[in-house]
Formats: sequence, C-alpha cells, structure tokens
Amino acid sequence: MKFTAASILLAASSAFASPVVERGSSIQVSDFWARAGLGSSASMHFVVTDANYPDDTPTDCNLLWSYGSSPKLNARCNNGQYYIRFPDGPVNFDQFTLELERVSGPIPEHGSALLKSGTEWACEDNPQEGVVRYCAHYGVLNIAV
Repeated sequence: MKFTAASILLAASSAFASPVVERGSSIQVSDFWARAGLGSSASMHFVVTDANYPDDTPTDCNLLWSYGSSPKLNARCNNGQYYIRFPDGPVNFDQFTLELERVSGPIPEHGSALLKSGTEWACEDNPQEGVVRYCAHYGVLNIAV
C-alpha cells in the first residue's frame, strides 16, 4: 500500500512540475506599411511577434525593391529567422499575398495572408511629396501558422 501511494504521489508531483507549453497558432504582424516613391522605388516595413519564439521576436522586417518587380526571393526579417515571400508575384499594393515562414526552430511555421485595399489594408495616392502610393494595415494582422 505504501508503495502504491508513494508511486501515485510521485507521478502526480511530476505532472505538476512539468511546464505546460502552449503553442501559438499565429504570427502577429504590426506597424505594417508599404510605400511606392518616385522613380519606382518601393519599401515595406512590418514587425513580427511570435508567441512560439518569444526570445527572438518582436523583430523588424524591411524590404526595398523596384515597384512593379518582385522583392528579393527569400528575403528575411532583420533577425534572419523569417522568410518573407510574395507567392502571387510582383507586389501590387492594392492586393497581394504576404507569406511568412520560420527559417529554423523546433516548431515549424508557415502561413500567408491576403491583403486587399479597402479592408484593414488601406491605400492612398500621393499622400505626401515624393510618395506616389502609401498603404498601411490598421491594427494587428494575424497570420495563421
């Protein structure tokens, strides 16, 4: 009887001592904007926060390219841990798909979101001198992974 009670007590205390790891189901994208300037220059900025990888996020993600062409294939966020892709081809700010993929780590992540002008993704022409088109996402974009 003592052995059984001790075994149950040991098993119960081990269960309570084990940390419960709660996996996040999305990557959060905030401070998200894109801008096309004179001379076909384009830039995009956003911040990635990932509950599965709190030690290396939030991280900034910045892109520069010629508007009307595709940004660098397999561009990465500033910490090097997230690929940034546009699977539908060259980025048209009015509608495009943003794809993020975790480069390494024990929890594989890959997800995408469609951004479309007139939703939470809002675009405007000539908002300031030197900027031909400016778009921004208002709020936090959750990309399911």
